[in-house]
Amino acid sequence: MSKQSNQDFFGSSKVAEAKSFNIREFLNKLLYHWPLYIIFCVICFSIAAFYVRYKRPVYEIHAKLLIKDNQSEGKKTALEELNLTGSTNNLEAEMGLMSSIPVTKRVVESLKLWVSYFEPTKYYSYRDLYKDSPVDFSMIKPGEGQLDHVFDIIIADDKSFLIKQSGDKTTRFNFSNNIKTSFGVWRLDKTESFANYIGRTIRIKLVDPDEVVKWYQYQIHETPIPKSTNVDVSMDDEVPQRGRDIVDNLLISYMDASVQEKRESTHNTLKFVDQRLASLTGELNNVERKYEGFKSNQGITEIADQSSLFQGNAQDNQKNLNAINIQLSLIDGIEAYVNSDEGAMSAPSTIGLDNSGLTSLVEKLTALQLEHTKLLATLPETNPLFNPLNQQISSTRNALKQNLKSFKSGLQTTKRSLQNLGSGYQSSIRNIPGQERELVDIKRMQGIKENLYVYLLQKKEELSLDYASTISDAVIIDYAHNGNQKAPIPKSVYGIALMFGLLIPTALIYGRDAFKNRIQSKNSIISATGLNVLSEIVHSDDPDPIVVLHQKTFIGEQFRDLRTKLNYLHGGRSDGRTTLFTSSIAGEGKSFILSNLGTVLSVAGKKTVLLELDLRRPTFATRFKLDDKRPGLTEYLIGNATKSEVIQPSGISENLFVIPAGIIPPNPSELLESTELVQLITELKKEYANVLIDTPPVHLLTDAMIIAHLCDVSMYVIRQDYTPKHELEFIKELNAEKKLPRLNLIFNGVQSDKTGSNYGYQNNSYIKEARKPFKSRLKKFFSRF
Repeated sequence: MSKQSNQDFFGSSKVAEAKSFNIREFLNKLLYHWPLYIIFCVICFSIAAFYVRYKRPVYEIHAKLLIKDNQSEGKKTALEELNLTGSTNNLEAEMGLMSSIPVTKRVVESLKLWVSYFEPTKYYSYRDLYKDSPVDFSMIKPGEGQLDHVFDIIIADDKSFLIKQSGDKTTRFNFSNNIKTSFGVWRLDKTESFANYIGRTIRIKLVDPDEVVKWYQYQIHETPIPKSTNVDVSMDDEVPQRGRDIVDNLLISYMDASVQEKRESTHNTLKFVDQRLASLTGELNNVERKYEGFKSNQGITEIADQSSLFQGNAQDNQKNLNAINIQLSLIDGIEAYVNSDEGAMSAPSTIGLDNSGLTSLVEKLTALQLEHTKLLATLPETNPLFNPLNQQISSTRNALKQNLKSFKSGLQTTKRSLQNLGSGYQSSIRNIPGQERELVDIKRMQGIKENLYVYLLQKKEELSLDYASTISDAVIIDYAHNGNQKAPIPKSVYGIALMFGLLIPTALIYGRDAFKNRIQSKNSIISATGLNVLSEIVHSDDPDPIVVLHQKTFIGEQFRDLRTKLNYLHGGRSDGRTTLFTSSIAGEGKSFILSNLGTVLSVAGKKTVLLELDLRRPTFATRFKLDDKRPGLTEYLIGNATKSEVIQPSGISENLFVIPAGIIPPNPSELLESTELVQLITELKKEYANVLIDTPPVHLLTDAMIIAHLCDVSMYVIRQDYTPKHELEFIKELNAEKKLPRLNLIFNGVQSDKTGSNYGYQNNSYIKEARKPFKSRLKKFFSRF
């Protein structure tokens, strides 16, 4: 079989297995320490039983409250319609008021929760005497600073009591008398339960009320119920009656505070409305006076009538002006006729002319000119008959001109008057919209003030009704009642006790291993180094260093298994096999393993020699009880002895021989580098089937690496609960650098039950070991702790 196949045979599957978590190994390790688990379980269950027995039970207290939602009801109060409250009530706001300091403080003060009364019981515990106290504490005048005091009293008789002081001293006081102490002036009064407590001790505990308020704010919980406006109010208390009283008082105080808040808000709004009404009264009077003055100054009665009048007058004036213009037009025509040459124009029309004299003169002139025209048709113009006619025409024309001039002047004067009058009418008509607008603004302001005044008067009446009929928005559905017992719950307490009874020893076991920083399991070796553990050797308490000679022992079977694996490592060779044994530090058992392996090899008929190269701390002479007068390896290397002189029979088997170290030299490393050692090992390989070499710890000294090239296989010994974990990194580097040939690991001193490892043959009834001595069994039992 090749070297690579040997390595695969012993390593690959086990390395992979070591990298996964082994639940069986974990459980076996815990089961090894079963007495530790029993002790801690007993302790934890005892504590749990004591806790369940003497811990006062804590109960859940519940109450249910319905908070009305005004928005969902579609109704608004007068206050909400005025929008002076900021927002309507909602669930969160109401819950905030419920858990506010003023409401909680009212509960604390009404129930005097800042005073507690207790009676001593067994095991230094106290029974709460809520509603059952024989005395009632009253603070007359508190002292300076926070109130935080505890004192014990002894009820001496029906008239007096004793206050315990330091030591065994007591001071007597009478009931209902004022007592002055460091925390204030106070007194004690008797209650209905007083007669049952004469001669007994009562503890009174005083706490600052503000601190109590903070405490109950934390203890009381308001939880909205989904898809509703209901709120579940709950708290936990050792005294169910006190819990119910607190929750009920909280609900009543909250409802009172809610009503008071609404009344205060309504009262403030009423004051505001009254102030606004007084202001509006003055403003309304000012607007009305302004309206009256404007109409008086403008001479206005009604804008519409006055506008119609102005429009009618303007139309009449325009009609008259049009008539005058017609008259003037006729006058202009007559003037043109009068001023024209005779016969140049036809006679003008006088229809519509309002001057009869002027009309007659025009008609007369027209008739004279017609006559003159007729005469011209028969007579020459120089005829004396034309003279009187021409004189009449001239005189009529002159008269007509004078008459036209005076009449035209009158018409023009009348026209100017009508034009001025029409401009006045137009100006008045143009001023009417502005006056109307100003008057409308005044009337609008007057209407606004009147409407607002009437609205506020109406709301004042509604607010007054609201103030008189104010009720809370909350309704108590369920008053406070006891719920389930919250603590202690025996099943939970014992379950926690069991959990701690298992967790504490587990933490101690693994914590102790982590603190010790020693190698505990084969899997940790494989995971850290990547190397296979060739063999595990169980721990042995046998004082005899050669343990394989005893019949039917587990450790003997393990060494025989190692012998078989060694054959594979040497590739089936039967002669000249050289195996080096080393470790990280002293005391890991490499000499023990080498001695017992050499023994089982020799018993199998293999001629074996054990070579002790640990020249600094030799042990072979003592282990094999050799003759210490005979020379050893040191003497041979310095030339003071021959090979035959240093080889001694082991006295165990005829096939087992030992070469002890001999005297301790001053320069052991130099001796190991000598050619004599190389020659010796070469000769031993020819004479013996197995040469087993014991070397010093390789992490402390370089001796093993000096002779490593002379060996075929290296055995590296690691001892459970002894070898430090940091040595695994050194072994990994040693293997990576190939400083030792064919490196294999042996895990020594293994306590299988303690580490969780298991060996099939160890639990097999086929191999029966002799019963160990009582002392050994007792030591093993205590190791389980």
